[in-house]
Amino acid sequence: MTTVERTGPVHWRDASGADAIHIDADRYPELFDGILKKRFMAFVIDWLLLAVATVFLTMVFVVLGLLTLGLAWAALPIVTPLMWLGYFTFTIGSPSSATPGMRFMGIEVRTWDGARPEYLQGALQTLVFYLSWSTTIILFLFPFFNKRRRCLHDYLIGTVVINSPSSIPPDARVISH
Repeated sequence: MTTVERTGPVHWRDASGADAIHIDADRYPELFDGILKKRFMAFVIDWLLLAVATVFLTMVFVVLGLLTLGLAWAALPIVTPLMWLGYFTFTIGSPSSATPGMRFMGIEVRTWDGARPEYLQGALQTLVFYLSWSTTIILFLFPFFNKRRRCLHDYLIGTVVINSPSSIPPDARVISH
C-alpha cells in the first residue's frame, strides 16, 4: 500500500510527492455523486471526438491511397485503433488523469489508492475496457453494486473514476477528523 500524507480534506500526496486523493466512498461521498451519468456523458463526448478524428483520418488515407495506388489503404485498419488507444492512453495517463470528455464532465481517473494513473495503466484500462465491452454486458452492471461505482475494467486494472476535487464546491466537501 502506498504511504500518503494528508494535505487537505480530500487531497493527499504519496511518498514521491505526487498528487493523490483519499478515495473513501463513506467519508467523501461527494467524489461519487452523479458519477455514472457523468461517465456516460464523457464516453459519448469522447466517442464523438474520436468519430470526427476517424473521419478526418479516413479522408487522409483515401488521398494517400490514391497517391500510392492503394497501398496506404492497408494501414488504415491498423492506424485507426492505434489512434483510439493513443487517445485514451495519453489522456488518462496525463497529469489531468482524464480524457477531454471526462474533463468537460468534471471527472477523472485515479488508481485505487488515489494516485494519478500512469500511461501503462491508461493503456491497460483502455484495452481491458474494449475487450470486456465487446464480450459481455456484465461491464455495465458492476457500477450499480458498489459504492464507488467502479466498472469491471476499473476492478481489473485498479482504477476508480471520481468527480474532480476541483469541481466539487467547497461547501459540499466532507471534512474528516
